[in-house]
Amino acid sequence: MNDARFKRMAKEYEALRSTQNTITNGLEEVLPAMASSIEANRKGIQENREAIQENREAIQENREAILVNTRMLQAIIEHLEVPYEEKPPMGFRPD
Repeated sequence: MNDARFKRMAKEYEALRSTQNTITNGLEEVLPAMASSIEANRKGIQENREAIQENREAIQENREAILVNTRMLQAIIEHLEVPYEEKPPMGFRPD
């Protein structure tokens, strides 16, 4: 009876070792590709961070320009004494 158990255990051990070898051999192929992908993603993330910072700076510049233009427009309106009157939205015809 012990011989049957030992044979079964030996087969299970061989199957386990075979599976481990298959996994290990597969990892040798997969790990370099994963490392390359990780490095490419890291570079892409850094480039995106830089682009986001540039966009934030451009947004701030645009906000400042809008503020200046708004002040200039307000000064022109006041200088020309243009009366402000409520008007319906374009395309709206009150009946």
